[in-house]
Order: sequence, then structure tokens, then C-alpha cells
Amino acid sequence: MWNVKMESAARAHRPAADLRRTGRLLPFIRNRDGATTVELALLAVPFFVLMMVLIETSTIFFAELVMDRAVAKVGREVRTGQITSAGLSKEDFKKKLCDEVDFLFTCAKLQVDLKTYASFGVVPTSVPVKNGDIDSSGFSYSTPSGEVITSLKAYYKWPLYVDVLREMATGMSDHSFVVVGSAAFMTEPY
Repeated sequence: MWNVKMESAARAHRPAADLRRTGRLLPFIRNRDGATTVELALLAVPFFVLMMVLIETSTIFFAELVMDRAVAKVGREVRTGQITSAGLSKEDFKKKLCDEVDFLFTCAKLQVDLKTYASFGVVPTSVPVKNGDIDSSGFSYSTPSGEVITSLKAYYKWPLYVDVLREMATGMSDHSFVVVGSAAFMTEPY
């Protein structure tokens, strides 16, 4: 009995290396209760970055749908001659387009280009970017007459907030994304 008490008292004062050999720390080393917490901590940052990228991508997609709908609606009025007969100025025309998208876009940043062309083949399909910004020097506002090929384009610089998208999705100097709405059509005879 005396030997057992002395041996257990001697074991209590052994260094940690001796305790490992005896197996007293083995249950603590094999314990996996905090593994889920550690895994969550490791995976939470990439998960939330992915969620932010998905949310921002979906808002950009929604903004493009809103812009396309607005350009199609106002473009229909140009095609049927309602804009020409109303005699809208460039500012009034821009306001008309802006009224369709003002719940999502800042109207002061909206740029509009309404032109006529000789054929559909010469209507530009790319965004006019120069020195990392929208090049609006070629933009104009000319109301078409009847049976003329016309192009209506609207541009808006949408700010990006997730750094992953800023580097991958844009060539703009301020790292914004250009939302474009465009319609090309032949006006009706009026």
C-alpha cells in the first residue's frame, strides 16, 4: 500500500515527457472537440469572400437587366417616332431614360449616345474606353427620321466593392464595371 501511494506521488511530479510515455496526456492529444471550430475559422474567410463575390455579381447582372429594359423601352419610342414628334432635347431625353433606372443608378453618371448609321454593320459593338475611362467624345444626340438605322446606347460606371472582382472584371482606371444597355433598330416610316 505504501508503495502504491509513493509511486502515484512520484508520478505526479514527473516531467511532461514522462507523462506522454505513460499515456496520461494521450487523451488530450487525441481530443478532437475543437476541430470543427478550427475548420470553421479556416474556411469562414474564403466562404464569406465567395458570398460577397456572388452578391456583387448578381447585383451587376440585375443592373444590366434594368439598363437593357430601360433602353429597350425608350428605344421603342425612338423607333416609332414618339421621341421625334415630342421634340425632346438631349437633357429631356436623358431624363426620360433616367426615369426608368433612377431607383438603381445615379442619373448624373448616366451617359447616352443616340446616333444614326448607314448600315447595321457599322454600328459599334464595343465599349468606347480610352485611358481607363469611358470615352464620350464620340457620343451624340441626333433624333432620327423615318426608316433610318439608329443605335441607342447607355453607359454607366458601376462601382465594385470586392477586391477580387476589381482586378479581374474591369479595365477601368477606377476599377468600376461598365454597365451597358444598347439597342440597334430601323425606325418605322413616319
